Amino acid sequence: MKGKRTWKIAVLSLSLVCAVSGCARESRRVLDPKKPTVITVWHAYNAFAKMIFDEKVTEFNETKGLELGIVVDAYGFGSSGELDDALFNSANEIIGSDPLPNVFTAYPDSAYRLDQLAPLVEMEEYYSAKELGRYRAEFLSEGDWGKDGRHKLIPVAKSTELLFVNETGWKQFRSDTGLSDDVLNTWEGLVSAAEEYYRWSGGQPLLGMNSFNDFAVLTAVQDGADPFPADGENHSFVYSRETARKAWNAYYVPHINGWYKSSVYNQDGLKSGSLLAYIGSSAGAGYFPKEVIVDGENQYPIECRVRPYPTFEGGSGYMAQRGADMGIFRSSEASEYAAAEFLKWFTDPERNIEFTVSIGYIPVENQALSSIEALENFVQMSDNTDAVKKSVTAALEAMQEGKFYVRRPFENSYEANERFSRSLERKVELDLNELHNRVENGEDRQTVISGFMEDENFDKWYQDLMREMVGEVNE
Repeated sequence: MKGKRTWKIAVLSLSLVCAVSGCARESRRVLDPKKPTVITVWHAYNAFAKMIFDEKVTEFNETKGLELGIVVDAYGFGSSGELDDALFNSANEIIGSDPLPNVFTAYPDSAYRLDQLAPLVEMEEYYSAKELGRYRAEFLSEGDWGKDGRHKLIPVAKSTELLFVNETGWKQFRSDTGLSDDVLNTWEGLVSAAEEYYRWSGGQPLLGMNSFNDFAVLTAVQDGADPFPADGENHSFVYSRETARKAWNAYYVPHINGWYKSSVYNQDGLKSGSLLAYIGSSAGAGYFPKEVIVDGENQYPIECRVRPYPTFEGGSGYMAQRGADMGIFRSSEASEYAAAEFLKWFTDPERNIEFTVSIGYIPVENQALSSIEALENFVQMSDNTDAVKKSVTAALEAMQEGKFYVRRPFENSYEANERFSRSLERKVELDLNELHNRVENGEDRQTVISGFMEDENFDKWYQDLMREMVGEVNE
């Protein structure tokens, strides 16, 4: 494994301390402070999150780990995709891959696939029912699969999708047009406001939606139907034409008309003044810009406003549940027990709040979620501390009113979710490219757009999606 290793020093220091002090405390199960058990952790935290995580690992090694005889060796990957690749290579014993870690971060779909290759520990072996009951039920249920309903993942840090608004620009637009803030509550209201904003601003888009969001799944659930219902261990794909049309009107129509413009980093759109709002992860609140920079000489400060994830009119207030969990690979009893002790320590309310809230995430235990004011006290200095505080507050308030949608992993669920979640995004990309080329060749832009709005275009997308999804889920 490439990367700087510090655990050897920790082991040596631990041995010296034990030699001097005697470390005569009774061993816990198979752990021995005189012969520390080293466990490896692979994660995808980076930047500020990695720094905070590394600090927590060091704290554990110098306190609880020292007491029990556990040393945690953490290694970070650049992204969750890079981590997934490394984990699957190791699980498949690809030549040149590293041995599997003891603990790893992963999303449920990825963990489910890994479990088929390298079995994961069932947390009930090391957690009591009372200990598991401390976690928010929706967060914990992500790791619940199989006939026996036992848990194979522990939640660590969660996030959700929220609506971030340049309140300074929105106030001016609202004052000039007479619109109410209520339009920001629903998808229908947002589209109507975006159309009005396009005219008011002289052709500027109102909203951007971060790539890889949960729009497709969430809007289906908001409209009253889980797209992946289960009948025992079997799953199917259910997506009515009516629900699909609502999603089309809320996503495809405004993007093709230029009322929305989405990219991976919509915060840049706010910073340049080309967007007024975006839907993104609560964990990215610190990147909300403090000012709009028109050019090198013209810039002005803006106020951040954070609102709950929109719903359909009359729909249910479901919200996204995001953020990786942690699992433990099967190994020796000592390593498994040590890994579980680290996870218990790391997700203890006080430490978990300090870690999660400082990086814009949501803590995972019920006790840690009891007070918004207490959580705000743990917000640390970031690119935009005010936006982080507002994001944490909005997320907690939304949790009190709405419900998290829990994705249940199943055979081929990773591929099925990818295909479904990207379907409208890909359709928009293809048709925007066609629109650009046809206008470049002399066709009237509005005439081309009108053609895209025909029922035939929607029907073809919907029918193609249904054929693809039925094969993906049922293969």
